[in-house]
Amino acid sequence: MIRSILKPYFMACAHIFKSCFTVKYPYEVVKPSERYRGRPLLSLEECIGCGVCAWICLNKAIEMVKVGEHKFPQFNLGRCCFCGLCADSCPKLALVMTDNYEISEYDKEGLIYSPERISQPPKPKRGKIVTVKKYSKYLGAAHR
Repeated sequence: MIRSILKPYFMACAHIFKSCFTVKYPYEVVKPSERYRGRPLLSLEECIGCGVCAWICLNKAIEMVKVGEHKFPQFNLGRCCFCGLCADSCPKLALVMTDNYEISEYDKEGLIYSPERISQPPKPKRGKIVTVKKYSKYLGAAHR
């Protein structure tokens, strides 16, 4: 009984000495982990237009469209769950997942990426890039 009363006080004392993990976005940007899956990037030179990425997409966020004489994938990032199955199943490795997470738009039509738009590399992150320096099971993450 006494333990159940004292445990919240010990937790409060532990959080008093906790390092802050708040970043001042957009002046500071948290660097994603190595395995983070953000916006896909398409290589138009490598893509053969097989349609495996559109077939395997769980949310039907990829549609094959004809550009010139070839077919390329068109992405609806409003429907994409960023699972990475399209990049994993591409036989020519024409699709890769980047670490870009800033893809907001004002309307739904802006989230439909044509093959030309999805083939452009994302803009570099602006501001100071902050990484997680230590992680404690009890105190959480800290970057300073």
